[in-house]
Amino acid sequence: MSKDNKEIMCQCGCNHEHNHEHEHDHDYEDFPRIHLVLEDDTEVDCLVLTTMELRGKKFVALLPVGEERVLLYEFKETDEGIELINIESDEEFELASKAFLEEFGDE
Repeated sequence: MSKDNKEIMCQCGCNHEHNHEHEHDHDYEDFPRIHLVLEDDTEVDCLVLTTMELRGKKFVALLPVGEERVLLYEFKETDEGIELINIESDEEFELASKAFLEEFGDE
């Protein structure tokens, strides 16, 4: 997994990008967590917000703990576990982004 993964900003309804602290809370304690080790050995704990099946592929939306940006990946289940794959196609990224925002756009 590389650092140039696609991301979208959280759409919580406060009408601003979430690259700073703000006063309202998001309730994410019910979401499962996943620990990622990136190719550069950076470690990131993420909440698994949702998985989506779109056009025969599976996608996952991850929220790094303590951050407001959502990471979107394609994923495949293998004998060794889950493999996350960067979304290379702009078309697939738009499809996954739209599906995510339809589910979480008002949160």
